[in-house]
Amino acid sequence: MPQIGSKGEEEQSAHGEQDEGKRSLGRRALLTRGGVVAAGVVGAGAVATAVAGPASAQATTAVDMNTANDAGTSTTPTELDADNNTTPAFILTNTGIDVESGLNYSGPTLRLTPSTPTGVTSGYAPTPSTVGGDLTTTSDGILWFTHDFTLATPPYIAPAPVLTEQTGNVYAPLPAAVRILDTRSASGRKYIVNPSGNLNSAGQLEAGKTIYINLDSQVVFAEAMLANVTVTDTADAGYLTIWSGEAGVARPNAAAINFGKGATLSNFVASGVAEYSATVANVIAIFAVKTTHVILDLAGFFMPGFEYANYALGSANQTRNARIQRAQQAMRNARRA
Repeated sequence: MPQIGSKGEEEQSAHGEQDEGKRSLGRRALLTRGGVVAAGVVGAGAVATAVAGPASAQATTAVDMNTANDAGTSTTPTELDADNNTTPAFILTNTGIDVESGLNYSGPTLRLTPSTPTGVTSGYAPTPSTVGGDLTTTSDGILWFTHDFTLATPPYIAPAPVLTEQTGNVYAPLPAAVRILDTRSASGRKYIVNPSGNLNSAGQLEAGKTIYINLDSQVVFAEAMLANVTVTDTADAGYLTIWSGEAGVARPNAAAINFGKGATLSNFVASGVAEYSATVANVIAIFAVKTTHVILDLAGFFMPGFEYANYALGSANQTRNARIQRAQQAMRNARRA
């Protein structure tokens, strides 16, 4: 188990001069960069029914298409019932053809308008209903679903956010390990953002110094990375610390790997990922309490979605999908048995 390093051997500065010019943007803010918002346009051949003003949608009045329907203060929900076990009770489709470009930018098939409590703009949990299965959204765009824990006494209804790429992560393993850092060669040091003044003439990371490793070649937006770290040709007993290197976050007083003099050792590590600058969006930081060569082999990332990888999952992803399908079939068979 990694041990806590000695503070007496550490430099107290978390980042030193390398922090200058780093931005403190939230990592999730990157997700909106370069985004394209496409609105569906009704095609010329579509037929629309003109209705003068909002239609009444009280309990005994039909709901009209192509107009706003107002249920007023009615407490009776509009309900659809289907007496079958093969098809949905309700289907929405929106082809959303863009008549100018001819491309199919499908518009949303469903929009939930947030119902925000007075004085609250975001971050609230919807009030649970008396039954499970309700779907609603908050003003900050987070979907919530209510769960009925019927085993509780009395039954407990609890809302929970629906995981999306904005609220949850996926683990994306690399098709094969990638050596992103090897201080023993010039080519192995090319992803070090700040080599000047932090490496000795042999390329070793010097005692008390911190280097930042650019991961942009492998990922567009990462929350965390998993990797194998190796130290070799260590000058004395010491340890490495690996962390996100985020601006304003002090270097943790903990070891990713401990080593003795002249050692060659490896350890598997996980670390958060941070933004270094406007041009380097994904870095991790490595601090050495004693001079050593460092090797870092990436295994994978935690990301909002697979599309945020810079590498192609290709056939490996197809194999993964096939494995999931076989596992799902095995579970269905087990339930039938």
